Amino acid sequence: MSHAAQTLSADAPPPRFESLRLHRAGNLPFTPAPAVAAALLAARADAAAAEDGHAMVFAGIRQGVTVLLVPWRSQPTTLPVRLGEKRLWQLSLAAIRLTPAAQHGIATLADARELLRWLRLAHPSRAVALTDAEVDGPLYQAALDPATLGYCLLRDQPDKHLLHRFGASYQAFFDARGSKYRNQLRKKEKDFVARFGSDHELREYRQPHEVKDFLDAASAINRRTYQFRLFGETVDADARSLAAGQREAEAGMFRSFVLWHGHQALCFVLGHQGPSGVYEHRQTGYDPDWRDFAPGIFCNMLLLQRLYAIDKPEYLDFGSGDSDYKRLFSNESRVTASPLLVPRRPRYLPGVWLHRGAEAGNALAVRLLSRWGVKDWIKRRLRRAA
Repeated sequence: MSHAAQTLSADAPPPRFESLRLHRAGNLPFTPAPAVAAALLAARADAAAAEDGHAMVFAGIRQGVTVLLVPWRSQPTTLPVRLGEKRLWQLSLAAIRLTPAAQHGIATLADARELLRWLRLAHPSRAVALTDAEVDGPLYQAALDPATLGYCLLRDQPDKHLLHRFGASYQAFFDARGSKYRNQLRKKEKDFVARFGSDHELREYRQPHEVKDFLDAASAINRRTYQFRLFGETVDADARSLAAGQREAEAGMFRSFVLWHGHQALCFVLGHQGPSGVYEHRQTGYDPDWRDFAPGIFCNMLLLQRLYAIDKPEYLDFGSGDSDYKRLFSNESRVTASPLLVPRRPRYLPGVWLHRGAEAGNALAVRLLSRWGVKDWIKRRLRRAA
């Protein structure tokens, strides 16, 4: 932000905040400023996939103009006390989760601070969770001053956020990679083909009537993955998940894939492609019985080739984290974080202290295991055991 913009922000009066229900085809009650266009587009996409056709937004109004727009949803959260991956106890509390698009609806640091201050007063018992906020953006920067806002800051762990920016073709992307990455991809492809030959198919699921078939296959794989067994990451095929997926498909945003070998599902990718030009790689998993033949890498290679060939987005967003498949297929990175702001209230403080102490102990253990050179070995053993 320029010095002139900072000065203007400091001189401008604070916005007046309102919580609004935005209909998928409706307009804001106040004229939207150009700076909130991306957040408004994301909010309408959320509304199109919602059961009641609405999305919740916080709007900041200044002189009849919406200068701040933050999509959000109500989502409970927990403060677990863990020993390694074993959960010993947890504090449950209500939370307001700001979606990734929230940061695109806030133009200045001053407005971000005013929003968090207003949330603390308007919702004194609810935590505020940020999602994939870029660390140099105003929303994240405002969260770094929790004491003056009446919060405790937890889970502040900036991490690499990997993306793929689409260029001319998949082949151009492959040719531009270093020899190390090209050789890795060739080896993974060779391993897969050596086991499965040409008897494989990447099926794409986009239409409402296709959602059930996808969820049935994906949930069956998901229940066998370490992500489910260790971390509770689920893909469900129940009636609620089916209805949500069909609403996304009706809005033209459901875009998911399964890699098949005959009648056997090997790997899935649950994805979302909305009007913003971004393909969101939301969840993936592969059958661990075939891990030695790289079904996950091969599935994501075919997926990327498909995205280049049909309805090419501007970006593929892998989300935060530094997994092998993300490194292989990404060509851009950012640093993001998803911190949690917990109201500084007496009934929450013991849970905050216990959570912080346990997380510090686990972090120390990880550093020691890394120093001794056994962290990756233990991680592999845990995943295989799961």
